[in-house]
Amino acid sequence: MRSPADRRIPWERVARGVALAIVALVLLRTVLAPDAAAVPAVHVDATDDLSAQARDSLVARARAGDAVTWSGEVAAIATVAEPLRDPSARTTILAVSDGALALGDSLGAIDSLPAGGGAITASGLRGPVRVGEGRTGASAAAPMPSTPGRVLVLGRVGWESKFTIAALEEAGWSVDARLRLSDTVRLTQGDARTQALGAQAVVVALDTALGAEASALLRFVRAGGGLVLSGEAAGAPSLAGVAPARPGTRQEGGQGAFDAQEPLQALPLRPLGSLRAESVVLERREGTITVAARRVAAGRVVQAGYDETWRWRMQGGASGARDHREWWSHLVAAASGAPTDGGRGTRAGTGALPVGSLDGSAPRATLVQRLGPAVSVAPPTPPAPRALPAWLGIITLILLVAEWASRRARGAA
Repeated sequence: MRSPADRRIPWERVARGVALAIVALVLLRTVLAPDAAAVPAVHVDATDDLSAQARDSLVARARAGDAVTWSGEVAAIATVAEPLRDPSARTTILAVSDGALALGDSLGAIDSLPAGGGAITASGLRGPVRVGEGRTGASAAAPMPSTPGRVLVLGRVGWESKFTIAALEEAGWSVDARLRLSDTVRLTQGDARTQALGAQAVVVALDTALGAEASALLRFVRAGGGLVLSGEAAGAPSLAGVAPARPGTRQEGGQGAFDAQEPLQALPLRPLGSLRAESVVLERREGTITVAARRVAAGRVVQAGYDETWRWRMQGGASGARDHREWWSHLVAAASGAPTDGGRGTRAGTGALPVGSLDGSAPRATLVQRLGPAVSVAPPTPPAPRALPAWLGIITLILLVAEWASRRARGAA
C-alpha cells in the first residue's frame, strides 16, 4: 500500500512536461508553418533604369530558385549594325519597333526612324549604336569597317568597261581588268590573269564572249567568289546555269528620262524573267525586275539587266557621275562575300553604354527569354507567419522556474 507521500502530485514533472510541450509546439510551428523567406519573391518594374548589371543579377537569383517577375512598359525594339561590303567604311543600322526611334552613338544623336523602323547608313561611328523608343533603349556593337577584296572586270574595250572601271576605282575598289580588243588581243590592268581569280573577291562580267573563262568563273563562284553579270553578260549562255533569272528582249530607254531626273528609266534594259525560286529581287523598274541575286554554293551571283550604264555618267547631269559610281559600288558590294579586316575578324567598337539603358540588341526579348513573360500586376507577397502569443513564453518560463524550485525544495527536505 502506497503512503500519502507517494500519492503526492509530482508538480515538477507536470511543469516540466507542460514546458516541453510548449517548446515542441514552437519547434513544430517553425518547421511546418509557411515561411515567406523560404522562397524569396522579387518583382521589378523594368520601365525605370533597369541596367544590364541589375538584369543579370535578377537572372542569377531566378536560376538560384528565387521567384523573380517583372512588369513595365518595355518597348519591343531590336537593332543590328553591319558594315557595308565596300570601301566606304560605312555601317548600315537596321532597327524595328512599333513606334518612332531615335538613333545615336557615344558621341550623340545620329538620326531618327519612323514607326515600324527601317535602315540608315552612317559613317564615323564611335562606341555602340544606340536605338531608343521612349524610355527603352537597345544597343548593338559598331563593327570595324570591312576591307573588301579586289575586283576583276571582264569585257571588251569600250565606253561601258571604261566607265565601270572608273566608277569602281573612284569608289575605292582595287580594280584589275582584262578587256578584249580583238579575238587575239587582250588589254590587262593589274593582276588580271585567269589563273589568279582567287586573288579577287568579285568578278564583273560585261561581255558574252567569255570562252574558256566561263568554266573558271563557275569554279570561282562555287568556291566562294562573287560574280556580277551586267550588260551583254547578263544573258551569257555559258553562265545561264548560275544566273538568277533569264533576261528578255532588250528595251530602249526613255529619251527624256535624264531630263526628268529618272536616269534608270533612260537606260536600255533586258527585263529579268523566269526568276529562280531561290533568287532575291534587288531592284525593280515599274514592276519589272531589273536586278536580282542568288547564292551558288559558297558564292553569290548578281544579275543586272541594264545596258550602257555609261550614259548615266555622261548624260545624268551634275549628280550623274556620283550616282553612277554609287550604283556600281552597291552592285559589287552585293556580290562580295563576308567582310574581312585583314584576318583579324570583326571587332566591336568601344564605349560605355548609357546609364540606365538595357543592354542587348533586343531588350524586351531578352527579358522574356531570361525571366519569362511580363506580368500585369506584381504577385502578392506570401504572408509572414504569425508570431506565437507572448503569454506562452511567460507560462513556459514560470513552469520551468517552478519545476526548478520544486526540485530544490524536495532536496532541502
